[in-house]
Amino acid sequence: MKPIVHQIETKSSLYEESLVIRNDVLRKPLNLNIYDEDLSDEEDQIHFVLEKDNQILGTVSLVVHYKKNTGKLRQMATIPEVRGDGYGRMLVHELEKYAVNNEMKTVLLHARQYAIGFYQKMGYTICSEPFEEVGIKHVVMQKELH
Repeated sequence: MKPIVHQIETKSSLYEESLVIRNDVLRKPLNLNIYDEDLSDEEDQIHFVLEKDNQILGTVSLVVHYKKNTGKLRQMATIPEVRGDGYGRMLVHELEKYAVNNEMKTVLLHARQYAIGFYQKMGYTICSEPFEEVGIKHVVMQKELH
């Protein structure tokens, strides 16, 4: 079965599955727990998952109109077993397509140091000095959409 990316609602079981991936990939390695966080603002965000063979392999979220004509990509995660298979790229492309279709001109994100190369290959540029977030170094990156 070919992988598909689709938008999900926060009330769906797919959203719950995406939280498990986010927790396992993004929080547990930092000794954090996503379920300890206030997720109430996520209802106002757009969430995407990549599904293949009835399994969620990755997820990403978009804060709509984070700033004027700008969306913020956040919580990008794929399960370790599929890294390098292009699924992260598929998720980001779908998020960018949504942003363009909803009149956003720019997408920005906070990239962990190890993810900078991934985003640079997708056309994002660094636009800040390194800073600490959730206990590790990040940089702000952005991409102008066409």
